[in-house]
Amino acid sequence: MVKKKVKSKRQSLGLKYRIKKNIKEYKRKQNRLAKKNPPSNKSKKDPGIPNSWPFKEELLNQIEQERQFVCILKKN
Repeated sequence: MVKKKVKSKRQSLGLKYRIKKNIKEYKRKQNRLAKKNPPSNKSKKDPGIPNSWPFKEELLNQIEQERQFVCILKKN
């Protein structure tokens, strides 16, 4: 049985530098796009109402009523 000759994995320098150039251009393009379209920030979470807040129950009830009112308006 005759063994097949293994092809060399060496690259010509022209090919090597062309690949490096393409990679550099691609990364540059990605950085430009990232600067043009910055990621949108997530909305900040509501920290809530501290337990020591005076009239906390009344404030919670008022907020709940506003939410229900907005929900009713959306349905209509």
